[in-house]
Amino acid sequence: MSSSRRKVRISDRVIYCIARLAIGVAARVPQWLGYRCAAGLGRLWFYFDGRRRRYAVKFLQNAYPDLSEREHLRLGACAMVNLFMVPLDMARLTRLMGRGRCARDVVKCDDAALQLSQLPKPFMAVSAHLGGWEVGAVCLAELLGGAHGIARLTKNPLLNDWMLRTRQQSGLRMHSRRGGLRGMARGMEEGYVGLQVIDQNQRLRGTFAPFFGKLASCERSAMSLALRKGYPVVFVGVLRRNYRFEFELVVTETFRPKVTGDKQADLLAAVTRANQALERLIRLAPEQYLWIHDRYRTQPATVEGEAAQVGGEKGEEDAISGEE
Repeated sequence: MSSSRRKVRISDRVIYCIARLAIGVAARVPQWLGYRCAAGLGRLWFYFDGRRRRYAVKFLQNAYPDLSEREHLRLGACAMVNLFMVPLDMARLTRLMGRGRCARDVVKCDDAALQLSQLPKPFMAVSAHLGGWEVGAVCLAELLGGAHGIARLTKNPLLNDWMLRTRQQSGLRMHSRRGGLRGMARGMEEGYVGLQVIDQNQRLRGTFAPFFGKLASCERSAMSLALRKGYPVVFVGVLRRNYRFEFELVVTETFRPKVTGDKQADLLAAVTRANQALERLIRLAPEQYLWIHDRYRTQPATVEGEAAQVGGEKGEEDAISGEE
């Protein structure tokens, strides 16, 4: 799947070569050294990045009000450490797949695989930026015989095409966040599983619902698609073990969004329940969650914003149904 149709520039080729070299080097660094360096850099970055530190403390005060500020800072630092390990996960995963191996070689998934095998396909598998979420997407595609997901792509077409090709080796087809819902919906109609991470702030066309005790602008396309098509929603996570390239796949719960005929109420109920499920998933390993994200940045401040949200819902429904 091509990531972009624009002309490839010389700068794209330079960045692509540098990225390939960096990924190759990172994948070959001894595991103990690579992850130890990533941990050190993450803690150092958290110390100097006051903005991300404030985001983490604010977020954690909502999620864990009984903890001390010192504990909030510790969890925030752990979140940055885990974030710095994710690119190393991606580099090692790419090399692993290039050598003919698969993500399941580094993910303990026997119990979760049994649970997932008992679910009728298609279904929507949703998660959060928790643990090794990049490894998790590939592992799920391997286990489920293929999957379609939505992700933020880079602006470099060469790098995008290369990354998309490597992921497709496992049966994972990625679609851009912009316009990608239609591609994922078509894939699910063909019987594949849909994958989406739904825990980030939505600047436009979000649904406002509580998340860890405070109103947040939430991703709604996954729940909207599940409501329209009657798909069950499964909550999964890939937790890091021992801060290394070792993981465990967990399946926490499953539900089918309830349809009453009131579309706005049904969507709000589905998003609210999804948030509650995400909270329980994140609490399994809070030191591995992305607390440094400004989750509450977008708020329902104006009537105009609410009108834009309603208009966005119609556009989203058209995309799912295939209408222009």
